[in-house]
Amino acid sequence: MAKERTITAHFSDSRRYFENSLGREYDYTAATGPYEYLLGALAGCFYLTLASYGHKPWGSVDIKVRGIKRDGIPSTLKTTILEITACGVEDRDEFRALVEKAEAECSIFATVSGVSDMEVAISFA
Repeated sequence: MAKERTITAHFSDSRRYFENSLGREYDYTAATGPYEYLLGALAGCFYLTLASYGHKPWGSVDIKVRGIKRDGIPSTLKTTILEITACGVEDRDEFRALVEKAEAECSIFATVSGVSDMEVAISFA
């Protein structure tokens, strides 16, 4: 059975935010709007897909996501770049292989790649 995710967005002159079924609130501000949430969702989905493989022979993973919008309407993402920094990785080749697998299986990555050129860079710390 498909899992449904629901948010409710609220907009007024004084506040713009969305909330989830737990009542957690996430503000839309001048620095955090729809594209920041989209890029954040992409990073979260990508990491959870990567972690779901059960290997996790690493200490931590940071994913910086940059989105470059195209000119025109609709101004979808032209290029999306995931810069992955992994710390404490014992087997770098295995980690690279898991990232490639996540590229193929992450649902939000697949959705965004329908309109955007996707780039993934991996570095180790």
